[in-house]
Amino acid sequence: MKNENLVPKVRFKGFSDPWEQRKLSEIGKIQGGGTPDSGKPEYWNGTINWFTPTEVSNNGFLENSIRKITNLGLKKSSATLLPPKTVLITSRAGVGNMGILKYPASTNQGFQSFIPDSNTDEYFIYSMQPFISRIANRWASGSTFTEISGKQMAKIEIGIPDTSEQKKISGLMKIIDNLIAANEDELEQLKTLKKLLMQKIFSQEWRFKGFTDPWEQRKLGEFLTESRIRGTDGLDANKLTVKLWGKGVVEKNSAMRGSVQTKYYVRRSGQFIYGKLDFLHAAFGIIPNYLDCWESTLDSPSFDISDEINSIFLLDYVLRKSFYLKQGEIANGSRKAKRIHVDTFLNMPIVVPYLKEQDRIGSILTASTNLIAANEDKLQQLKELKKYLMQNMFV
Repeated sequence: MKNENLVPKVRFKGFSDPWEQRKLSEIGKIQGGGTPDSGKPEYWNGTINWFTPTEVSNNGFLENSIRKITNLGLKKSSATLLPPKTVLITSRAGVGNMGILKYPASTNQGFQSFIPDSNTDEYFIYSMQPFISRIANRWASGSTFTEISGKQMAKIEIGIPDTSEQKKISGLMKIIDNLIAANEDELEQLKTLKKLLMQKIFSQEWRFKGFTDPWEQRKLGEFLTESRIRGTDGLDANKLTVKLWGKGVVEKNSAMRGSVQTKYYVRRSGQFIYGKLDFLHAAFGIIPNYLDCWESTLDSPSFDISDEINSIFLLDYVLRKSFYLKQGEIANGSRKAKRIHVDTFLNMPIVVPYLKEQDRIGSILTASTNLIAANEDKLQQLKELKKYLMQNMFV
């Protein structure tokens, strides 16, 4: 009779046998690390990779360490030369993070690493990181910092199939991990590209062909009019909030109901909104259509936007550090928690071109924003897929 607890819900075709519960010491070897004497220069700056826990954060294969040691440093310390395919497992300074050695290397004493035997696939073990980490953190102890010993690490039990099924699973997980890593890299590149565009455009170093007129310095109050449509109170309001760092305007967590004494104000889609207390954290946004007629207090004032300014141009202008940090610190007088009131905000300067050029700028910044959003959605879908596989392909 099969042990149902050791049979995954989702499997590759042709596999039906239950998995086995095995200790890590039964399917490989646990090996600690060591640090050569830092006062001996002949032990350092050699050719042997020597990893520390801060270099390992579930980032797949590891190739080069920040510091390297010599053969003499290896010989004169408790450090060990670990073979390729060793799964490094941090045992302190963040217990349970993993990486796989691509080449022979050593570690400091912040590891209890796993050297798989010939029947154990290293990437399968690496893919088990959430399970192994959860147990390792539960068993770790210490007053100054938590740590798990090699003996304890060796006793951790995991469910494991035969080698052929391990390789099938690890192959799939490797594809998913590579896709996630590639999308994370692409996302960072897109964010860097948008940052560059904003720097070059708002400094007027780059301009669209046909636009040569100088930009004019104006006040935000020339383009924004505060909206104060009375709404309901804290008990009844459908509340919205503006996220930090320009991450958008979203529904506010309604787990805690507000006070009947707190007055709320109706906000309309397309309005500009900011957080008075989080000005220095770039709490700016444009209210989306699905939050039309939702409400906020006067700590998140909203504004009707004049037809004389492009809303995307406006939003990206104030999202630059050179604007919100400089203007916020001037207004705050170095008091970081001070509210930026509406009259202060509306008196802040903004340098603008004619509307036609604003529209061109808004179009390219919108395109870059949409690319970033699409990539973020794709990345989230990949992470959700991996989560599903982890929940259903492992026991």
